[in-house]
Amino acid sequence: MKNRAEKLGQELLGVFSRAKLAAKGAAIFEAKSGIGFVDVLVTFSSGLLHVVELKMLKGSEVPGPAQLAAYMVHRRRRKGWLVFFDARKQNGRQVVPAMFKRAVGAIRTVVIDINPVPPSKILE
Repeated sequence: MKNRAEKLGQELLGVFSRAKLAAKGAAIFEAKSGIGFVDVLVTFSSGLLHVVELKMLKGSEVPGPAQLAAYMVHRRRRKGWLVFFDARKQNGRQVVPAMFKRAVGAIRTVVIDINPVPPSKILE
């Protein structure tokens, strides 16, 4: 796996979001939030702001809910998004909950498999 894979994922998400949002909104990367920097803030022309934190999944630990909850407090948001780049091996993966409930609100999760089984290895 590349060094700073999370950063590479953030850059790819930036390219994708600029193309998809176009004139409908904007994506702001590494925005200051309290004493830290939230990975991505997505805003739409309506003014609705989404707080997005990116994390790598490498083992059984699910990182990020506490950190994102702190950013949500600083941004006064009741909903946040935790995007995982899943680099774990296929067998033995633990399921990541679709949502974490915290006192500040709900954290929804998105898992992106960055270590898929190559088509040549799929058994029929």
